[in-house]
Amino acid sequence: MQTHAEIPASPLSLGLCYGSLCAMDADALVAVAGEAGFTSVMLPPFPESACATRAEFRALLDRYGIRRVVLDGTMGMLPRCAFARVNGFTVARHLAAAERFCVDCFNVPHYEGDPRATVAEFVDALAPFCESAATLGASVALEFLPGTGIPDIERALRITEQTGAPNLGIALDTWHWARCRATLDDIRALPPGMIKDFQLSDRAADEDTRPDSIQWGRLVPGEGAAPLAEIIRAVQANAPGMSLNAEVFSQELQALAPQLAAARIAQGLRRIIAAI
Repeated sequence: MQTHAEIPASPLSLGLCYGSLCAMDADALVAVAGEAGFTSVMLPPFPESACATRAEFRALLDRYGIRRVVLDGTMGMLPRCAFARVNGFTVARHLAAAERFCVDCFNVPHYEGDPRATVAEFVDALAPFCESAATLGASVALEFLPGTGIPDIERALRITEQTGAPNLGIALDTWHWARCRATLDDIRALPPGMIKDFQLSDRAADEDTRPDSIQWGRLVPGEGAAPLAEIIRAVQANAPGMSLNAEVFSQELQALAPQLAAARIAQGLRRIIAAI
């Protein structure tokens, strides 16, 4: 078996999402990611850090070679999203976190949101937020989740196009792509540059026969049957240079030392890229 050291560095940027590892603060995530060769991280909605200022956190990012930061769970502005209201998600908190943690992209899921929310409601909510994000130089990525007001690629695209903000696009998560029965052609048909974030994990060949899960059951890239190489090609054609951000919610991974989990994920990503 080829060892981690024998696998060449990827020509594409690799990203590591906080949910792939056991709970830790932003500083530890940056360190673990950088040491494993990742150059992008996704932080939780309200990160914790020993860095008192933006400048200190920027220095930490630079030390570990992290060039892109995504903030997950940006839901405070979304319509009919009780989860966000109950848990204190607000636009002010999202923007403050983005400023402090040098965020380049906001990931926007309508998590547990009411599927009756209309496109017009999303447009009204997102337009001013995108303006605020633009002042920070950040993009905004709508993540489609089956069972919500943004259940699939088609709805995410409609919301994006009707909002008309140049920094707004979609987040393509391979887990939810599979859950909503999307196809490679759906990705290929997206307007150029529409993909603003790319989250990937693998999927067991018989996953569709199991109870649907919004989160758990994901596999390390390369350890399942999802057509990840083809998806990566399609994403790169739409958004050249887009980082490959591994979001692998797995109880097995979370039970490992974070350095071991990160190395295993990086190895899986590099093997897929080497085969493209």
